[in-house]
Amino acid sequence: MTPALYVHIPFCAKKCAYCDFESHAGRLSDADAYISRVLDEARTRKGEYGISSVYSLYLGGGTPSLLTDAQLSRLTQGLTQLFPPAPGAEVTLEANPGTLTPSFLKTARRLGFNRLSLGVQARQERLLRMLGRIHRFEDAASAVSMARDAGFQNISCDVMNELPGQTPKDLTETLDAIIALQVSHISCYGLILEEGTPLHARVMQGELALPDEDTASALNLLAARLLEENGYHRYEISNFALPGCESRHNIVYWTGGDYLGLGAAAHSFMRRERFANPGLDEYLSGVSRQDAYLVDEKGALEESILLGTRMTRGISLTDIAVRYGAQTEQALRCKAQELKGLVNVHDGCLSFTQEGFLLHSALVAELVSAVENAVGA
Repeated sequence: MTPALYVHIPFCAKKCAYCDFESHAGRLSDADAYISRVLDEARTRKGEYGISSVYSLYLGGGTPSLLTDAQLSRLTQGLTQLFPPAPGAEVTLEANPGTLTPSFLKTARRLGFNRLSLGVQARQERLLRMLGRIHRFEDAASAVSMARDAGFQNISCDVMNELPGQTPKDLTETLDAIIALQVSHISCYGLILEEGTPLHARVMQGELALPDEDTASALNLLAARLLEENGYHRYEISNFALPGCESRHNIVYWTGGDYLGLGAAAHSFMRRERFANPGLDEYLSGVSRQDAYLVDEKGALEESILLGTRMTRGISLTDIAVRYGAQTEQALRCKAQELKGLVNVHDGCLSFTQEGFLLHSALVAELVSAVENAVGA
């Protein structure tokens, strides 16, 4: 078994205003104990699944770049001894601009990291402050330069759109500035307003207003056009890459592959079973593997449609027919014909158009309903 491996680092310098991930500011004193706990969990999972190597390794958070050089070394060396990355594996490190040093980046390269993912989010200082980010765009540009000096060639930047007060001019300036950095991958995703976050409270109180539906659609179409005009092909609803620089690790998620998550609140999908770890305090106390359930055939089909249609290549109808039957394939083909202009069938694959991506959730619901009606689920 060669799954993808995700490891969660739940520490941050400051909690962002939109973030509901498992991340904690002011708890770096727990980092050494946390690393020991992650390595203990890794040994348990290795024995449980007989994992001899991993397809990819992704160290995310939180802010992994807050670890010291020594902590990053102990964690990574421990993980790769237990789970050697397969030859040519993608090994990704997430980082926040403004937290990186040349020494840390050189240590990361020495340890085998070959991809860096930076949370840039916006060019404008007013938007960064609203989001609760601690960096300026200049810090991101400096981080890219330092990363290249350390030997990183595969660098990804995250950008947020559909932000309160964000204009097409803002998004254009942000994307132009990141494109000018000549990074290999850009994730451009819409803000998800999570209940319980400070940003959610400000919107609910009327202090900030989200873009209306037409504005949000225009921002998404603008981003796709700008990025594709500059050589970044869209391979997933929110992800754009130079040729050959797609995120191999994340593609495992979207194509239903096995992945193992280690650390607080990390999620896993192994042998058709989904499970998750608890939050930081419970995890440190030794608790893991909660909310486990097996994905049945109906659930697997729904996930195939939901996740596969996020990819521009879509889902293979031949594979659908083999796994779920010709009746299911025909139902999807018929519904795609009804939704022509939003959903395409080409070369045996069902995929969404650019306009279809704007209505992804609604279209997935229609496809799933068509299948259920056809097969009597």
